This record gives sequence, C-alpha cells and structure tokens, in this order.
Amino acid sequence: MIRTVAQALDDAAASAGAYTFVDKDGAEHDVPFPALRDSARALGGALRARGLDRGDRVALVIPEAAGFLTTFLGASAAGLVPTPLVDPGHAGENVAYLEMVAPLLRAARARAIVTTPSLLPLLARVRVSAPTISFVSAWSELTGRALAAESTDPSAPALLQFTSGSTSQPRGVVLTHANLAANIHAIGGPAGIDISHADVGVSWLPLFHDMGLIGLALCPLYFGCRGVFLSAAAFLKRPAVWLQTIARHRGTVSFAPNFAYEMCVRRVKDAELDDLDLSSWRVAGCGAEPIQAATLEAFAAKLARAGFRDTSFVAAYGLAEHTLAVALARDRGLRVDTIRAPELAAHQRAVPCSPDALSVVRLVGCGRPFPDHALRIVDDHGHPVGERVVGEILVSGPSVMQGYLSDLGAPADVVRDGWLSTGDLGYLADGELFVCGRRKETIIVAGRNYFPQDLERVVNRVPGVRSGRVAAFAAVEPGHPDRAVVVVETQGAVPADALQAEVRRRVLQATGLAVHEIVLAPKGTIGRTTNGKLRRAELRDRYAAGTLVHSRTRERSRQEPG
Repeated sequence: MIRTVAQALDDAAASAGAYTFVDKDGAEHDVPFPALRDSARALGGALRARGLDRGDRVALVIPEAAGFLTTFLGASAAGLVPTPLVDPGHAGENVAYLEMVAPLLRAARARAIVTTPSLLPLLARVRVSAPTISFVSAWSELTGRALAAESTDPSAPALLQFTSGSTSQPRGVVLTHANLAANIHAIGGPAGIDISHADVGVSWLPLFHDMGLIGLALCPLYFGCRGVFLSAAAFLKRPAVWLQTIARHRGTVSFAPNFAYEMCVRRVKDAELDDLDLSSWRVAGCGAEPIQAATLEAFAAKLARAGFRDTSFVAAYGLAEHTLAVALARDRGLRVDTIRAPELAAHQRAVPCSPDALSVVRLVGCGRPFPDHALRIVDDHGHPVGERVVGEILVSGPSVMQGYLSDLGAPADVVRDGWLSTGDLGYLADGELFVCGRRKETIIVAGRNYFPQDLERVVNRVPGVRSGRVAAFAAVEPGHPDRAVVVVETQGAVPADALQAEVRRRVLQATGLAVHEIVLAPKGTIGRTTNGKLRRAELRDRYAAGTLVHSRTRERSRQEPG
C-alpha cells in the first residue's frame, strides 16, 4: 500500500517504535512515535498559521536530529514540502555558506526557513538574496494548534532533495510520496534488508542527505521500529562512539559510506574494543561512495573480537534521482569480483573500464534490482550489452524521481522511455551489479579510459600520503589531449621529489598510465561533499584557474602519456 509520510507517521504512532536522540554530551532522550506525531502536528499547525499553504516549500537548516525530524514530519503533516539543506557546520565559513545556499533557496522557491536559535541571525541575512522567503524561524518557537489529519495525493511532492554536487552543481530532485513509499518498502521489505519491529537502526549520518533521512530515519518510521541518532560531529571526533552506540542499544542496522569504515580501522583503538559486543549488528550497510573491499575486510578483521561478522556487510548502490537505493547485496556479506586485464578486455564492446590496464581490480557487488524495479547496462548508443561488459547504468521503476526543480517533467536527456540515465558505469555478472565509476569523471588518455577511483586507490597506499586525501581528474583544454592530474595531501617528512616519484611509479606499474602532473597539497585542500564524496569537479576547476594551492609543487612526466 502506498502511504504518504503523514499516514506513515499516524501508523507509527500505533506501534511500539520510537526515536532516541543522543546529544553532544552523550545524554539520551527517547521520543515514542505517538509523542512525535503530536509534536509534529503542532509544529505543522504553526507553519500553516504563519500563512503557508499546501504545496509550499519549507527549507530545513537544522543540525540536531530531534529538531530536524520534528520539523520534517510537521511540514509533511501540514501538506508542505520539506527541503533539507546543509547546515553551516558541514559547509564551512559563514559568508561562503550563504553564497552556496542562496541559489538553492531560489531554485526551490522556498517560502520559509526553519532552523535553530543559534543560526537565526545568519539565516535571516539570506532573505536579501532569496526573495521568496517570507519568514525565518527557530523550530522550537513554532507551536500552535495541532493539525487535523488531511489527505494528500501520493503523487504530490513529498521532498525536495538536493544532489551532493560531486560532479556538478547540486540539482534539486523532486520526490513524491509514492517515490518514498516505493523505495522505503523496497529497502526494508523481504527483497531488501527485511526490517521487523524488533530492529534498531543506529545512525550518525546527516539528515539533509538521502541515506541518513530516508534510509535511517524514515525506514524505522514506516516499519514501526526504533531509530537511534547521534551527531556526525561526534562520530568524526571519535569514530568509536558509533560502535559503542550500536553495542549499547543492541543495534541491528547501520549504514555508512566507505570512509567511515576506514576511519574506524585507522582511529579506533584496540582498548576501545574491550567489552564491546557487536553481535547484534546484522546489517552493516555501505554505499554513497565507491566501496573498497580491502577497507571492509580490514574492518571485519579488526572488529571480529567484538563479535562483528563479515556476513553482516550489505553493499549498496543508489542515487538521489532514484529516491535512495537501486540495489542491495544482502544475505552473504561481500561478493568481490576479481578482474584481470585480459579477462575484461575480451568483453569490452561498450564503454571501456579503466581496469583494461590494471593487472587486478577488486570490485564489490551491489546486488540486484528490487521487485517492480529494473536495471540494465547499455553502450554509448543506448543498446543493452551482455554480462561483464561495461556500460552506463540505467534504472526504472516507481522509485524514479518526478523530475528536477524548475523542470518537473523529467528532462529528456535524463529519463528516456521510463529509463533513468544514472551517469554511472558498471557491469552485470551473474545478474549482480558491479559499479566502476562516474562517466563524467572518466580520464581518457591516448584513447584509454581510466577511473579516478582506481588511481586514488593505488596512491592512497604510498607512504607520506594522507589516507583518503587523494583526488585524480582529467585536465581538459580545447584542442589538446586530456592530461591526468593527481592531487595529494601530504603527511610526515617524505621529501617531495621522492614522494612524487613513488606516486608516479606505482600508478604506472598498476595502470600503465603516466601521470602528467602530481600536485602536492597541504591538509584541507581536497574537499568533500556533505555526504563524503570527493569534490573532483571543484578541484579540476581550481586547478584550471591556478588557485588549487598558492605555490604548487609539480613534477611533470617526460614520458608519453598512456
């Protein structure tokens, strides 16, 4: 049955489910779903009393999970369309934040901003550049008469979700109540992770992005179980707090990007694993960025002493335009496809994948499409290709977005005949999806294709390189061939010449690519999107403008590229 967000909240109020919020000091506060429904309805009534009409967009800039979810559900109960936006804590300096968020507010034609008291002075300033905003208010100050239940068309917009902006400017994705219901029930249903009332989800993920909001907040609501929320800042400061929260609450489901598992491997001390029991953790999901088999294997090996099982891993693939998840690999842990160069080259009749030069590449399987959904791989002409042939990933089904902001009929170049072009490259093996990378980020040198993730994976292992702080991209100049550039944040006392030489040697040995330029950069040069993806497009633009670092240390190859 298709349920709107408000209907799911009403149903949840009849269950034993609840949200538990962990504040920055570690104190916990339980909010049963009946109390949450009452608070949300009162907040929704206050929004309507301030002059907002059904269908109006309300921007949410609320770092705290309790305020965010109360406001999100209150806006939904009032027939409004919540529009989550990144908060300044995740986006840097205030002036830059206002410059970044103002175009999003204008694109959304938001009528109001709901935030926290501490952010009111800052966000009040954005009204000058976002004229549709009629008021800015703290969520805690919005109280009024509780709304009576109102019916909402499932095909009406339920959420405006901005993409991460890793390869271009963020785009506003319009998702309907039917989209949300379809994807949530696919994720949590028998073909997904099979959520029951006994499950406990644990999350530190920001709620302004789809994995945190839809996967870890709305799924517990729709299935009537429990969700536990701590802040992203708490995790980033001390990754062990994530594991300790799972153990304390007997958490069963928790998802995170690959970098979070890597942080646990590097920064969780052995002493922090003493007396830690993770045997309840049945679904350890990984998605939102390229999944590294070696990272998850190291995580499983380190945490085995705490009762963690490697069969709990669930690799996932998804995108905002498909609500959240496209496929999940469940019930068996990781499936790793080890591909050798001659093996893959024999099958490449579509878009070449960068492993054509690699001796060995290990890719993690992301499962099969959900029931009532479909997935296929096509070549440059849109023709389906066979198994183990790399091409663009297309998806279709009830989870596909309504469209982008300002163009509610999905653009023809993104959705054709019901199929959404993801812009991602991958292949099928035994019906399971393996993702190679983004089409827009492919580096083409001397007619051969390379994925930046493959180069970064090699460079990350070089001594003197900050782990996870490597970015590769193509420098493009009209009339000239692409040039491969690798940006490296350094650590330790390795001499620059020696570090560059080792980076060049390892990339050449592993991929056959002679890197054109290696840029050694200080800590903080390589930015990430608000959900952890490398900002390669931004780095490429800064490189082209000569502003990547003030004094670039560079070493150009004297060999012919490729």
